[in-house]
Amino acid sequence: MNNMAYQRVSRPSTVYHLTQKGNLDSILDDGMIRRFGDTECWFCKSLDKMKAYMEQTVMCEGKPYRTADGQLCHYSKFNPEAHILLKLAPIRQENAWYRRTQEQPSSSSDEVMQAEREFFPLSIGYRGDMAFQNAEVIDVPKFLAGEIVSHKELTSGELWGLLFERTESEMAHFMRGLDHLERDELIQSAAEISAMQMCRSELTVRGKNLSREELQFLLQTENPLEVLREAWLERQNADEGETFSSLLSDLRDETQRMRSPTMRMK
Repeated sequence: MNNMAYQRVSRPSTVYHLTQKGNLDSILDDGMIRRFGDTECWFCKSLDKMKAYMEQTVMCEGKPYRTADGQLCHYSKFNPEAHILLKLAPIRQENAWYRRTQEQPSSSSDEVMQAEREFFPLSIGYRGDMAFQNAEVIDVPKFLAGEIVSHKELTSGELWGLLFERTESEMAHFMRGLDHLERDELIQSAAEISAMQMCRSELTVRGKNLSREELQFLLQTENPLEVLREAWLERQNADEGETFSSLLSDLRDETQRMRSPTMRMK
């Protein structure tokens, strides 16, 4: 039986990863490619290598392969429409990257040895779950047809970083504005000031746990804290017993209903 060997390589600046479309949201939420039951997660360093890798693996219907636990399986029919390619910039660990090599037994044929010499350099492995930034999603059907169509995506962590910077800047601007108010004006603005501070505090605590939809919704507004503050004051004045945990989801749902074709027709 052949023995698998690994050679350590330097961290690449960019890698490509093939996955199913249904995995995209969880990948962007995690900000990493998870290895699941395997020791490594696997990538290609160029699109040319990715195409060659796909042609020798997932695009070979019926071809046998072994899973991480050694189970023998066969590739099913490949559906390009159900897959995406991710272009990623690895971050963190430098010394966790490896390339597969193989120690050949004397009984291996020249044909097998040549095939493996050509196949193993196509991919590169990362020991563990690989964190990334600067994600780009590439359309697989167009890629296989020779055309590169892609769009940028931000991880949930990157979305929160942008939102945090925006709300901190907004809060600083709001506080500077208070310096120009007279004492009576400050008293009259007490509820507004308190709501602004409360929304900023709650958002800071909950920010990393917000869903991608909530983060994207807030980033669509120029002044997220002001939007939250006004919604909070409106609900408190109506004595609806609103909590901040439900405020954001309710506000997002209301905005989506107002934007729907049905609502616009009324």
